[in-house]
Amino acid sequence: MADEVVRELLPRFDAHYRGIRGVAGLRIQLSSRSIVLHDALSSARITMTRTDGQAWRLPTARDGETPLWDAGHPSPKERLEADEWAESIPSIVNVPLRDLVLSRLLRRPVLVNRAAEPHGFANCYTHHSGDLVIEWCCGDTVEAFCAALLAHGFIDGVPPTEAIKLASPHSAQLGGDIVVLRRHSSCLYRRGAFGVQEITEYIRKGYGS
Repeated sequence: MADEVVRELLPRFDAHYRGIRGVAGLRIQLSSRSIVLHDALSSARITMTRTDGQAWRLPTARDGETPLWDAGHPSPKERLEADEWAESIPSIVNVPLRDLVLSRLLRRPVLVNRAAEPHGFANCYTHHSGDLVIEWCCGDTVEAFCAALLAHGFIDGVPPTEAIKLASPHSAQLGGDIVVLRRHSSCLYRRGAFGVQEITEYIRKGYGS
C-alpha cells in the first residue's frame, strides 16, 4: 500500500485521461530505508520511511502512461499544471482545515477502497487544489462510508458546521465541501463492459451535462 500511495502522488501523463495525473513537479530520491519526495519548482520536500522493514519499490508506468517523475526539469505543460494549482489556493477559505481533512484521508486508503470493495477500488479525482471527489458504484452506501470515517476519527476537532452534510442518498460533503462522496445508483462495470477509457469518457461527459 505504501508503494501505491507514492505511485499515485508522482506525476505522469495519462493518454486516456488526456492530462497529468499526480502532483505536477514532484520528483523522487531513493535511499536504502527512505525516499524523499521533493518539489522541482520549490524547496518543499517530505521524507517517507517504511516501518515494516521492506525496501521501497520504484513505480513503473502503466498502460497509456508516460512518467514525468524521472525528468530532471518540469516540462512547460507540467509547469502550467502546477501554476494552475497554485492559483487556486487563494480561493480556499480554510487552508488548515483542507490540510487536516486531506491528510487524514491520505492515511486511510483502506477505508476508501473498502467502500468500493466489489470492484477493488474507488475512483478519486479533484477539481482544484482544495477538494477531493471519491466516486464508486457498488459496495457501501454513502451513509455506511460516512459511519466508517466517523468511527476512525476522521472529523475529530472539525467544526460541526463543516463536518458532514448528506446532500442526498447518493452524495455527501465532508469538511465543508473539501471531500465529496458520490455513489452511483447503477454499476459502471456491469458485465465488464466499461474499461478505463470508457469510464474516463463517462466522467468527462458528466462535466458537460
